[in-house]
Amino acid sequence: MTRAFVVGNGPSLANTPLDKLIGEVSFATNRIHLIYPKTKWRPSYYIRAEEAFGLEDAVWMDDLLAQLSLPDTIIYCNQYFIKHMEGHLHGVGVRERVMRLKACTHYTYHFDRVECPHTWHEGLCTFGSSVNVAVQMAVQMGFAPIYLIGCDLGYRDDKPSHFTSEYINVPDSNLRGARYANMDTLAAHMIAKRSSPVPIYNATLGGSLEVYPRVDFMELFDDQSK
Repeated sequence: MTRAFVVGNGPSLANTPLDKLIGEVSFATNRIHLIYPKTKWRPSYYIRAEEAFGLEDAVWMDDLLAQLSLPDTIIYCNQYFIKHMEGHLHGVGVRERVMRLKACTHYTYHFDRVECPHTWHEGLCTFGSSVNVAVQMAVQMGFAPIYLIGCDLGYRDDKPSHFTSEYINVPDSNLRGARYANMDTLAAHMIAKRSSPVPIYNATLGGSLEVYPRVDFMELFDDQSK
């Protein structure tokens, strides 16, 4: 089987040599384009699982247009985004790279709700984060093992919790509080660990996510340097 990398947006990503992923299968999410000026790497797949609530239209539109400008990245997002991007889906091969994400609406749930899922289900479960969806997609596409990077956990209220302070440029009142962001994300990873039929490893440089076995990111590429 072919391995795949799922790239989160945690602070550690700023210190991760992403160019190591060139030639690898990789999945990325949300505002990953903000790191493009610092790396030649671009993801194979881009996942945007949440709805647009809490984000200004200009924000998510910039996120998606940045991926549309890439010639090879395949985009998965919900119908809302596709409908509102129709005017930009022109050019040879552009529309063919945008796929509708067939998923549930569990992204609206929190870990402390009775209805919170405990395992993956038929289709794609959006509970927790777009990273959770990316992991499921990698598994469904037959990749193994799955390596996570930039999945730090450790969200903080009113402080940067991503690889750049520019990641969020909307009022804090529109964002999940750190408690829910951390617990929802942690619960989603626990579901992934419980549900995945293939091994998942955490190759994040640091962070506080300890659900999966840890591996050294650089050691994954030792053979390439020999």
